[in-house]
Amino acid sequence: MEGEKTSSSQKLYKTLERMITEDEFRVGEKLPTELELCGRFGVGRSTVREAMRILEANGFISIKQGSGTYVLSKTGNNYQTIGNWLHDNKDKLRDYMEVRIAIEQLSVRLLIKKRCDDCERRLSEIIEAFETAIAENDGERISALDESFHREIALSTGNDLLIRVNELLADAFREYRRSTFQNKDNHTAAIVEHRKILEAINHRDTNEAVYAMREHLETSVENAIQQLNS
Repeated sequence: MEGEKTSSSQKLYKTLERMITEDEFRVGEKLPTELELCGRFGVGRSTVREAMRILEANGFISIKQGSGTYVLSKTGNNYQTIGNWLHDNKDKLRDYMEVRIAIEQLSVRLLIKKRCDDCERRLSEIIEAFETAIAENDGERISALDESFHREIALSTGNDLLIRVNELLADAFREYRRSTFQNKDNHTAAIVEHRKILEAINHRDTNEAVYAMREHLETSVENAIQQLNS
C-alpha cells in the first residue's frame, strides 16, 4: 500500500524470490539454514520464517521437516485460473467464498483430529505477530500474516491436495485480502476472530472451530465487498 513501508519479511521474500528465479538458488538445491539466512541478510528468525512461509505458499520452495528447505520451482505456482475468474466476476465473490469456507472448515476438522501441539503453537505465534503488525500499521505484513494463519491450518492437516487447493484459493483472494485490511476497523475484528478459531482448536472443539471459521470468513467476504464498492 502507498505510504506504508514494506515489511522486512516481504523484502526478504522478494530477495529470495529473485535469487531463485535468477538461478542463484537452483531447483532441487537445499537452501541455507534459518540461522545462516539470518546472518547473511541481517534479519531476525521471525522475518526468515515468514519469508519462507510466503515462498512455500507461492510454490517456490518445499519445507521438509527434519531435512531442510529445498527449491521446488523457479517460477512458483501457476495458479491463475481462479484468480482470473474472480477478477472478471467480482459479483461472484460470495460463490468463491462458499468454496473457501467448505475447504477451511474441512481443514480445522482434520487439524483437530490430528491433535498437533506444534501447530497450535505456530498459530499462536502468527496471531501475536499479526497483532504486532497491526500495532505498527504495517499493511503488507498484516495481510501476509492473515494469509499465513489460514495457510498454517491447511499445512498442519498434512493433506497434500487440500494444501494445494488452499494455496490456489489464497492466491486468488490476495488482492481482496489487502483491500479489506485497508480499513482499520477490520483489524481488531480479525484478531478476535482468529483467537476464537485458535481457542476452539486448543480445546479440540470441532463444532465451535467450524462455526468460528465460517463466521470469520463470512465477515471477510462482506468486508471485501464493502471495500470494493466504497
